[in-house]
Amino acid sequence: MTIKELLENKDKPVIAANTNGIITNINDSFTREFGWTEKELKGKPLTAIIPKPLRDAHQLGFSAFLSTGKASILGQHLDLEIAKADGTIELARHFIISEIVNEKHSFAATIEPSNKE
Repeated sequence: MTIKELLENKDKPVIAANTNGIITNINDSFTREFGWTEKELKGKPLTAIIPKPLRDAHQLGFSAFLSTGKASILGQHLDLEIAKADGTIELARHFIISEIVNEKHSFAATIEPSNKE
């Protein structure tokens, strides 16, 4: 599945980011589920939706992948917390993919509340 196909998905919340970890898109389902609008997130770092205690681990993992090309979390389901627009923190199931676009990595993830399995 491509990032474009994920973003067109109407049933699952999806967020996309570029190689710098900057949010490039979210779909309507993401807005409905987590309260963020594309205007609030587009151009912001992914850390905008990552709870503060998890941000350093995210930055380390993201940097390690970009420098080594070795992925330890791509293509598998991960239960991680997400910060909603109202400031609450919720456990959610993430499924992250990556693809090369214009010789740079792009990323997208479906992020669904863990209670919606």
